[in-house]
Amino acid sequence: MRVMFKPFGPLRRLLKENLIEIEVPSGSTVREVISQVIEIGGPNVNRLIMNESRISGNLIVLLNKKDVATLNGEATVVSEDDVVSILPHVQGG
Repeated sequence: MRVMFKPFGPLRRLLKENLIEIEVPSGSTVREVISQVIEIGGPNVNRLIMNESRISGNLIVLLNKKDVATLNGEATVVSEDDVVSILPHVQGG
């Protein structure tokens, strides 16, 4: 099944891509898509996305422009042609 991954900010610079096609089995989760991205990107991408065994709290993970925190978190199941995005938290003042 094809899912698209769209990185933003420093992650986009590391991956050098605006949109990445990821192949995952049917029934895969957002977490499994992100694991595939880490495999593609290597250790620097892993350090940026992960905080020990969890996705960094400094990132926002979206599925089709909806925050996965409002869905089923990292366990949200993806469907064919879904778009998973990771954005850095933007803080201002």
